[in-house]
Amino acid sequence: LDTHTHTRIKKEALLSLSLSLSLCRRFRRRRRTPRRKRKKMMLMLRKFFQNVLLIFGLLLRLLRFLRVTWIVKFLRLLLFSALLLPAFVRIGWFYATDGRIERGVRYGKNARNFLDVYVPREERRGEGKEEEDKDIEGENKKQPLKPVVIFVTGGVWIIGYRVWGALLAKSLLEFGVITICIDYRNFPQGVCGDMVEDVSNGIGFAVNKAKSLGGDPRKINLIGQSAGAHLASLALFKQASMKDNLKEKWHAKDIIGFVGISGVYHPESEELIAHFDKQGLHRKIFFSIMEAGFSGRHIEALGRNSPSEMVKLIGVECAHVLPRFLLIHGEKDVSAPPFESRNFAPTLANAGISVMEKYYNAKGHVEPFILDPILGRSEDILLEDLLTFIFRREGLSKTYKRQPLMRPRFIIELAKRVVPF
Repeated sequence: LDTHTHTRIKKEALLSLSLSLSLCRRFRRRRRTPRRKRKKMMLMLRKFFQNVLLIFGLLLRLLRFLRVTWIVKFLRLLLFSALLLPAFVRIGWFYATDGRIERGVRYGKNARNFLDVYVPREERRGEGKEEEDKDIEGENKKQPLKPVVIFVTGGVWIIGYRVWGALLAKSLLEFGVITICIDYRNFPQGVCGDMVEDVSNGIGFAVNKAKSLGGDPRKINLIGQSAGAHLASLALFKQASMKDNLKEKWHAKDIIGFVGISGVYHPESEELIAHFDKQGLHRKIFFSIMEAGFSGRHIEALGRNSPSEMVKLIGVECAHVLPRFLLIHGEKDVSAPPFESRNFAPTLANAGISVMEKYYNAKGHVEPFILDPILGRSEDILLEDLLTFIFRREGLSKTYKRQPLMRPRFIIELAKRVVPF
């Protein structure tokens, strides 16, 4: 063969070889993609079934303490939810679809260490990479920094969930408040010490994330509701006792204000223990939650997880790093009796901590937090008190009118009568 023919044959052979290799790569990619998808799907299914097994395992552990009172309360809860279903559907739709919410942000390594972030529209950062890479400080100069609320939900230390704060966060969004709702391990997945650890880690994460969201790091308020008020106050007092330890992710002085809504602050109180037992929270469950065991010295053990006892321990020495307090309670609260706030306020005042009290006549445990916001802005006295506390200005809630989330009113009044809490 001449040189020209030899070169042509060589080029054709190389071209054929490269085409063959290219086809092989494409074939391998096509085979690999479904395999990756299957692997990802298997991991998702495995995680789902692990969570299902975990829930069933926890339920089986709780069944040991099952009483008739719990069954009655569960049936009343179902009726309560059915009556308010239209409002709950609207809140659920808001939570699932609103673009101002960043859902399921992991803040720690433990189970249920997730939080939701609600950021007013004007504060959300752009979607493109160029906007994401902008200097945060430059953005904050263009628009004023917003107050931040870190919210810890209640749930009898057993059924707490971060989504319970969606209704409050929705209302605060309209006034330009950034709200961060923290989730934490519930009993029996965790006990009080585990819950406080989770809440403290969540607060630290939120404090460090506040400025990047457009929040003012000098205006961070901590709000806890029911059991959440107990856990949040414990986390705050424990951080105050550590003073200025540089190893800590946050300090008590990072919080400018604390609001306890229908809170529990004296778990060592025999009166409170008897009240809980009468309402269906069995003594043994309560002692287990509070890591008190079943010995004759359980009262002494309960004191370790008592906000009231912690205030007495840290005393005046740490008062200067603690924020001002606002304690809110319904006079007819049968879940967390109002004497909890009434007895806690003097303890705070005696330690040199600024404290204010608000008591709502004819209000129970859920009216200020759930039913009043559903009725509309004119009924939402809790929101007015929170806005006054956050902005230090009165009458802000009247500047924005919101229609009720559902009608007619008599259905909501009926729901008040069947509510189990």
